[in-house]
Amino acid sequence: MKKENLITLLNNYRKQQKCIIGFNVNDIYDLKAVALAADEANCPVMAMTYPPVVELNSSYLCRKMVDGIQPFSKNPIYLHLDHSISVDMCKKAIDDGYDSVMIDGSQKSLKENIAMTKEVVKYAETAAGVMVEAEIGKIMGRNVVVKSDDDFLASVADVKAMVEEAGPHIMAVGIGTAHGFTPQTPKIHFDRLSEIATAIKEPLVLHGGTGIPDIDIQKSIKMGVAKLNVGTIVHTTYMKELYKEMAKDIDSAYPPYLLKSVIPKIKEVVLDRLNVVNFKSKALI
Repeated sequence: MKKENLITLLNNYRKQQKCIIGFNVNDIYDLKAVALAADEANCPVMAMTYPPVVELNSSYLCRKMVDGIQPFSKNPIYLHLDHSISVDMCKKAIDDGYDSVMIDGSQKSLKENIAMTKEVVKYAETAAGVMVEAEIGKIMGRNVVVKSDDDFLASVADVKAMVEEAGPHIMAVGIGTAHGFTPQTPKIHFDRLSEIATAIKEPLVLHGGTGIPDIDIQKSIKMGVAKLNVGTIVHTTYMKELYKEMAKDIDSAYPPYLLKSVIPKIKEVVLDRLNVVNFKSKALI
């Protein structure tokens, strides 16, 4: 198995109109499901740890978790720190061997966002090959308040300023997607995505992959999106299926037996998303 440099991989993916998925994982069990699905789909994946996971377990332990499962997987598993608002957490993750980190200053002013990103990019240069993701615009959900289109849509000028002044390797852009399940189908502003894709050469990232229609995912890939984030569908499937198994006999519930039934359910939803980005779903455009 050849593990290609992640920065090179995503730059090539943008040119080739391909996309990697970053799946938020919480422990070895959902990570195993992601690895199994990646092998069935025969493609690399990113295992992403959200800050609460890192705070609970440490970035060191998360790195060791992926290192422990990689020898059993036929495809590369890249470890990514997702939505960190802490420069120090990004630096620690880099020190502990993460392949990629996201510094999320989207709730700050543009000046502050650029400054935070620039600091992380500079630090990442001390560990060759570590990819840095930045964000412009807002991804709705998770208590993110938006007042109008102008409040959440990524400004083309701001995206260009971020890339030119801070130098992130990939750019997450707010174009109407939302984290988690949403009561209405997200309205993606493809016109803005097109403008951004024309303005910069860097691979683009879409967050909120759980609720985006398959056809919109595939359309975005053809417009420059080379990384898709998927989280909610993974952990909700995990929790719901585990609850169902526990409820059958709570007094005799034993984790290894329960997880034998739960892991295949998580794998199923992960594989479904991989089939979409690999253009193996019915939504082909």
